[in-house]
Amino acid sequence: MSSLGSVEPFVVAPTPREKVAVEYLQSASRVLTKQQLQDTVASSHLLQTEFMEIPMNFVDPKEIDIPSHGTKNRYKTILPNPISRVCLKPKNPDDALSTYINANYVRGYGGQEKAFIATQGPMINTVNDFWLMVWQEDGPVVVMITKLKEKNEV
Repeated sequence: MSSLGSVEPFVVAPTPREKVAVEYLQSASRVLTKQQLQDTVASSHLLQTEFMEIPMNFVDPKEIDIPSHGTKNRYKTILPNPISRVCLKPKNPDDALSTYINANYVRGYGGQEKAFIATQGPMINTVNDFWLMVWQEDGPVVVMITKLKEKNEV
């Protein structure tokens, strides 16, 4: 029993492959000198090779125990990692969906926890959640690293 008096949730044990991927993602770092970074960026082949070594973050939708969370995802197959997911502070504590945004905290240079937040571009039905997250997390800067157009949309 938890301190709130409810039953503890049933946790599914990760597979050995998932454990290795999580350990890699949590511990991987490679500090580069300025020259090493310039050399790596100059060779798209080296950059592509390093990128392909990063294990995919496959998340089963069942791992996110929030009914109808799919309505707030831009893509069905790109989900936030439950371990580092940003949770919105709900206006209505009884509405679990109001806590959901497809966003994760990202460790910064030198291991600083929650240095950045990575999220999908907001959709018409999630733009309020996006700005609520920026406000809640006291985000001083918003950087967009995608194209301005998705397919034929602006």
